[in-house]
Amino acid sequence: MNKSNLFIDGTAGDKGIMLGNEAIARGALEAGVGYASMYPGTPASEIIAALDKNKGNIKDLYTEFSLNEHISLHGAVGASWSGVRALCAMKNVGLNVASEPAQFLSYTGVKAGLVIAVGSDPGATSSSNEQDDRWYSMHTYMPIMEPSNIQEAKDFTRDAFDISEEFSFGIVLIASSRLCHNAGVLYFGDLRDRNISGNFTKDPENYLNLFNMAVKNHAKYLNRNELLKNYLAESRFNKIINENSSKIGFISSGVIYAHLMEAMDVLNIYDHRILKLGFTFPISNELLNNFFDGLDEVVIVEEAEGFLEFQIKKIAYELGFKGVIHGKDIFKQTGELTLDDVISGVGKFLKKPLPVFFDFAVKRDKELQEILPPRSGTFCIGCSHRAAFYSILKAAGFSNTEAKERDVVIAGDIGCYTLGLLPPYNAMDFLTCMNAGLGIGQAISIFDKKKKIIALVGDSTFYHSGIPVLLNAVQNGANILYIIFDNSWTAMTGHQKTPSTQRDVDGTPYPNPLNLKELIKSLGVTYIKSLDPNSVKRFASQVKSALKEQGVKVLIAKRECILQEIRRNKLLKKKDTATVKAPSSFYEIQKLRCVKCDECFVELACPAIILKKDEGESREYYYIDPVSCVKCGVCYEVCPNSAIRKVEFALKSNLSKKISGKEVNGLLGINA
Repeated sequence: MNKSNLFIDGTAGDKGIMLGNEAIARGALEAGVGYASMYPGTPASEIIAALDKNKGNIKDLYTEFSLNEHISLHGAVGASWSGVRALCAMKNVGLNVASEPAQFLSYTGVKAGLVIAVGSDPGATSSSNEQDDRWYSMHTYMPIMEPSNIQEAKDFTRDAFDISEEFSFGIVLIASSRLCHNAGVLYFGDLRDRNISGNFTKDPENYLNLFNMAVKNHAKYLNRNELLKNYLAESRFNKIINENSSKIGFISSGVIYAHLMEAMDVLNIYDHRILKLGFTFPISNELLNNFFDGLDEVVIVEEAEGFLEFQIKKIAYELGFKGVIHGKDIFKQTGELTLDDVISGVGKFLKKPLPVFFDFAVKRDKELQEILPPRSGTFCIGCSHRAAFYSILKAAGFSNTEAKERDVVIAGDIGCYTLGLLPPYNAMDFLTCMNAGLGIGQAISIFDKKKKIIALVGDSTFYHSGIPVLLNAVQNGANILYIIFDNSWTAMTGHQKTPSTQRDVDGTPYPNPLNLKELIKSLGVTYIKSLDPNSVKRFASQVKSALKEQGVKVLIAKRECILQEIRRNKLLKKKDTATVKAPSSFYEIQKLRCVKCDECFVELACPAIILKKDEGESREYYYIDPVSCVKCGVCYEVCPNSAIRKVEFALKSNLSKKISGKEVNGLLGINA
């Protein structure tokens, strides 16, 4: 059998290299999943994306990129109650949005297995906070599994469906960003048959969760939780390593367990007892009692705020354990817990000197961090958000080059445009969570009438949870300008489509794309305009005009994500990949005319514009890199001195040929 795609065709005995997220998706396939949904969010996006892009070759699989996590989890519950195994994925903060259905799920129970895969983000690399979602289980009672490597990511996911059905719980599988985006060797298992012809059976005792029925269901899930704890007392998911006479024991889980084992190896320590927890909630009293036997001290090695430490200290008290339990007195509560952190913490606790090579490496790393220039995030070259921010700031009277401040409050939100909070734009005064910009901003407009308020949001974020916020602003007479960055995609997390996406990256039109402008009109907004943000002068003029008006004003900055536009153009011209066509236009900065006013280089901050100094010349000048430039033309429009010109010329069709980059520059009259 030809197995060109192991993700779909792999069977027991096969192996391949996959991301942690892909391993989770494969585990769901091996379990016979029939329903898979999510609102995309880094670091979890690839879980459902891997299934979605392959669903044409997978029999009986439904995938959905839902409008938000609340809807996504409700859909997974409906599939489960219909007898179809369901996977719902989200990032850490997504569980905040899904918390209501997550709360009732342990009351009602499940029918077919249901797994909620959560990508955690310690260090808040791509999130507005680094919350520890494990704490939710203290009141939802949903069991938690934490795989520690690529293989466990698949195997735990596969087995989670069986455990979910056996104990009628939705199972939470938590994977940190290091596991989600790490790649490793994966050994495959066989696929189960799946059937999505569901059969919903009425179950009023469980599904009608009101009044005294809710109280009865509360008691039932507490009982099921005890049954699960008994199962976990001798489960293969939790295991004690090095059962010897040592008086010191270590407890860990997930990727941090892998760090602990590597730290022990680096420190040449092999004689301490270790408890590896595959299930971090609930924790069996019997399991801990066996582990505590003969120990004087226990060290809990975990990331974030001590979720395991909290549970284990409580159980230790109930068991009468007299030893000392360490945790956050050794390891930090914030940021990622790296291998270096674990080595240092364990070494210090055990009074074990650090290896010379490690000590040198840590010191050298600190020295290099101090001298290396920081690398800041920025918009893609040609991104329409850059043009939009330029226009907004100009309309608000702000200028970096002239050291001007602004009196306009700009409320930020979550998406690609979040990068606007960084220099040189500094275009956000607060940023908390999705759709807080308008929600908080409208209240500020009530109590600080001296300031103008602009709230920003992306199209996907608006559909996520912004519609009721906008309706609330209209109904309560807020005075605010709401700018929607509509680039037609959920771009930050992998370019999933939104309700208003008109066509796929390959040019295939989507059925029934939503008209965003008409939707906003239906909410009662009377001041609404849609325009191209790359027309910066017109856009800035509209922002100025809107700020003078009272009430809720909406501007839609509508232009498709430049990455998708470029990808589509490449796909549609795929037949011409053997040739390179010389461009018919390009932009250049005329050195003699440019006065280095910094409008393009600092205010617009386009990365395709660079500062150059030719050999033998003392004068620095700005230069548009023809390889990087995507010809959006925004720099051409913002230049106040007409120093940037657009050069257009016609080419004969037979001019296309294989040419080098140097020859392209020669055609354009550019000195390399």
